[in-house]
Amino acid sequence: MPSVLAFGAHPDDVEIYCLGLLLKLKSLGWRVGWVVATAGQAGLSPDAKPDERLVELQLAGESVGVTPICLSLMDGELTDTPVSQVAVRTALASFKPDLVITHHPDDYHSDHRALSQLVRQACGLKSALIYADTMLGLGCCPDFSVDISDHAAAKHQALSLHTSQRPDLFSDNLAVWEKFRAIQTLQKNVSRAEAYCFADSYHRGKVQRLLDAVIIR
Repeated sequence: MPSVLAFGAHPDDVEIYCLGLLLKLKSLGWRVGWVVATAGQAGLSPDAKPDERLVELQLAGESVGVTPICLSLMDGELTDTPVSQVAVRTALASFKPDLVITHHPDDYHSDHRALSQLVRQACGLKSALIYADTMLGLGCCPDFSVDISDHAAAKHQALSLHTSQRPDLFSDNLAVWEKFRAIQTLQKNVSRAEAYCFADSYHRGKVQRLLDAVIIR
């Protein structure tokens, strides 16, 4: 079966941006990988334990049957350096995915934009790459959407395990975002959706073939 590897900049990014698609593909028998670039240190309170967000990450992964890995790059200072290049390339080489998902290159956070560029460079022509939606869909015109109605509850449950980030303050916005993307599909049976963009025209056909069973056209 095919394999998919998702890259998020921070410990809760995969849950926010693309966990619905990952769970849908997992239910279809795909091998699923999950990589986080940083340990999210910048998002911790001064009295928090240094590994608190990594513990939350592992709990979230366990809740959906996936084991995330962290590249331990610097939170808030993610840039295109030899160290970060090697870390991303090594993760790709180890997993050998058919499909890669990462942040949109125009997303709001500098770490997201930096990781997007790093993953794009590392993928080259080897793996098909797609970009997740921007935060709350702002400024993004997606190429396709995926129905995540059957997996939204598990996605939100995984996100809720990142307690240090007060996910209760964001969960309603996330639900509205998913419902908005669902409405855009014009499919009455779709209550929640995630949106994605093709990273390049070269792999467009391959992505469409790989995701033929899940893309809403």
